[in-house]
Amino acid sequence: MNMTKGLSLRAMEIFVTVVEKGSMSEASKHLKMTQSSISQHISNQEQLFSTSLFDRTVRPLSPTPAGQTYYEHAQQVLDQVTIMWSTLQKINIVPLNQIRIAVIDTLADTLVPELTYKIGTLLPRGNIKITSGQTDDHRDALLNRRTDLIITMDPMDDVDNMERHPLYREPFVLAVPEEYSYDPGDFQSLLTTLPFIRYSPKLPVSRLIEQHLRRLRLTIPHRYELDTTRAIMPMVSAGHGWTITTPTGLLDSRHFLSNVKIVRLPFTNFHRDISLVARNKELGKLPLELATLCKDYIKTIGMAEIAEKMPWAIKEINFD
Repeated sequence: MNMTKGLSLRAMEIFVTVVEKGSMSEASKHLKMTQSSISQHISNQEQLFSTSLFDRTVRPLSPTPAGQTYYEHAQQVLDQVTIMWSTLQKINIVPLNQIRIAVIDTLADTLVPELTYKIGTLLPRGNIKITSGQTDDHRDALLNRRTDLIITMDPMDDVDNMERHPLYREPFVLAVPEEYSYDPGDFQSLLTTLPFIRYSPKLPVSRLIEQHLRRLRLTIPHRYELDTTRAIMPMVSAGHGWTITTPTGLLDSRHFLSNVKIVRLPFTNFHRDISLVARNKELGKLPLELATLCKDYIKTIGMAEIAEKMPWAIKEINFD
């Protein structure tokens, strides 16, 4: 029996993407394929295995028991192919003439100019591509070799053959309108006076905040959901609500802080970690050099721009 007949790595990748995105339409956007082509690939795989892989009666689209089993094995196969690809590339090492870096949104404005300059000096004739975006997208791009290095909330500890360079740990803080008379001992008054402006639930930073609130058994009603700190802080500055964020998130929105007050959280504190992650041993000393640059630049240049607003919070950022 020829078990590989009709089965391809591309088909596996498409199936895994549909499962993770929850719909064929979202998978088609992510893979830049037509929805009809996605559907055909799924149908072909169902015919190959003589079983349904998705329960099409529910939304979001969910795998059947057979589909879940296929998904778990397909993930393992794709991970091994990524490792194989990396290993084969290392056999014939060529001079580095291109670097692709993805930077978490909240650090893009701060780091991109400095990274561009630094890499430009290291690769005077090389091609440099730096993008910003969300942690989940960056993880996927690194795994699928669409980028070479990421600055992220996700250290990817669950993935082998990655080198990780911790940059810093920063506390979460409370941002309220400057005009609001905030009493740290009366958090309930804030909840009933101003609406909570939360990050969109699809963002890793939002998931981290919501998990902490659930651990504390705090249910905070919200009125607004926004995708970036740059969108949230003008709302806080205008007196339309309050939020939970981080110092580097506020660094990204420093132009909106004149009418904002930054205070400690009125409940148990928590932190987020930022790391630089790259595929192991593919870029030589460059990841370590860039990690050192990022830490030094954020610590000495970036934090100085907002130190007056939150000196206590900046002291709690750990760059070790």
